[in-house]
Amino acid sequence: MREIIWKRIWYFLIAVALVCAVQHGGRKYPEWREAHSGVPDVVSSFSMNNDHHLNVVTNSSRIEDKEEFAREIIHMCQDNSFHSIRFSTDVNGYPSELDITVYLNRKDVEKGKSVCEIEFSTDDFQKGYDIKNDADKFHLYLDGKEIDFY
Repeated sequence: MREIIWKRIWYFLIAVALVCAVQHGGRKYPEWREAHSGVPDVVSSFSMNNDHHLNVVTNSSRIEDKEEFAREIIHMCQDNSFHSIRFSTDVNGYPSELDITVYLNRKDVEKGKSVCEIEFSTDDFQKGYDIKNDADKFHLYLDGKEIDFY
């Protein structure tokens, strides 16, 4: 009889633990899903004149090909296709320079643990070029080293 009571208590405790785990995990799941979606997004930005600095999260555990990733981010800027921000292009047009710090996730941003730096700029800062309409005038740099954009 005593053994049956202990089994029931044990099953009850397991059920309570499972319910607690599911409830706790249910609140964290959307945060986890975003952090592992693999879709890059901007978490902060600032601009001076028409030069933009972006902090981007990869929302993945690693970057397989950093050069391809850098191109993808620049294309997302040209297409104005980030989920969290849109460049205001109606007054000043597209940015004339991009400096991008890349992190794997939001926690790495808080820690200051970046994985790479991307720069998209021209040699001639006086011409008024922009990243969308004059992309052929720009150079793409990954961690200070020039890479092919196209």
